[in-house]
Amino acid sequence: MKIYILQTGEVKVAPSLAYSNNNKFNPQTYGLFLKDIDRISVPVLSFLIQTGKKNILVDTGIKKELESDAPLSFNKQLSAVKAPLTFASTHFHLKKDSSLISRLEALNLSPRDIDCVLLTHLDFENVSGVADLLPDTKILVSRDEAKAAMKNPLRYSRNWWKNANISIFDWNGKEGPFEKSLDLLKDGSIKLIKLYGHSAGMFGVKITSDNNKFTLLYADAGYGEQAWKELTPPAVSVDKEASMHALEWVRMESMDKNCAYSLASHEVTSLKVLRF
Repeated sequence: MKIYILQTGEVKVAPSLAYSNNNKFNPQTYGLFLKDIDRISVPVLSFLIQTGKKNILVDTGIKKELESDAPLSFNKQLSAVKAPLTFASTHFHLKKDSSLISRLEALNLSPRDIDCVLLTHLDFENVSGVADLLPDTKILVSRDEAKAAMKNPLRYSRNWWKNANISIFDWNGKEGPFEKSLDLLKDGSIKLIKLYGHSAGMFGVKITSDNNKFTLLYADAGYGEQAWKELTPPAVSVDKEASMHALEWVRMESMDKNCAYSLASHEVTSLKVLRF
């Protein structure tokens, strides 16, 4: 089993948005309209899981149309993002030749080689790259996340996944902090695990090899190792208590003797490929 780590963009956010103990909404904590000089830059990661003859993508990064040498201008970001809260709190940048399509080409793959896409949640930097995939590519989103995205135009825009072939799934297992999971291939090798808090239906992906070693991709339950070590979840949350509960579970799993790797969607890492 092999997992490729693909950097498919970067975001600039307030430090307090990435690592927060704040339990109340505060515009300063969220970094609303904060200047770039006061922000930190973190990567946007997609992951390509190769198991057997299957190529399974986890998240798609920022769409290729937005590739540029410099971060998006105010007007271009406003036009692309549209959702006010997302636009104001996060600044996006996709460098030239770093889109999902470019990353796949470097691995001698194309969109037609992708069997399935798992969207951990529907934030702009995780989902807008679906525009670069083939129209019939199978894309999975949890029902909880899909419902929430339809009701919150401040955070989400339906244009981000317009015309995508999205399939909604329900949880049918009991693994994880909320006892809600899905055995994707029905063999225990790839499990989608609900990590409610940052968003209503976000999930992590637990990939287990034949030797019982596993890799945990925990999406935005935290912004990296610092988050689960210090128990500082992202400030953006629909349920602060749930965010902390999810991150506590991530910490426990990350410290498990069988955990080979534990990575967030915004993890700063030099790793390119995981073999376990």
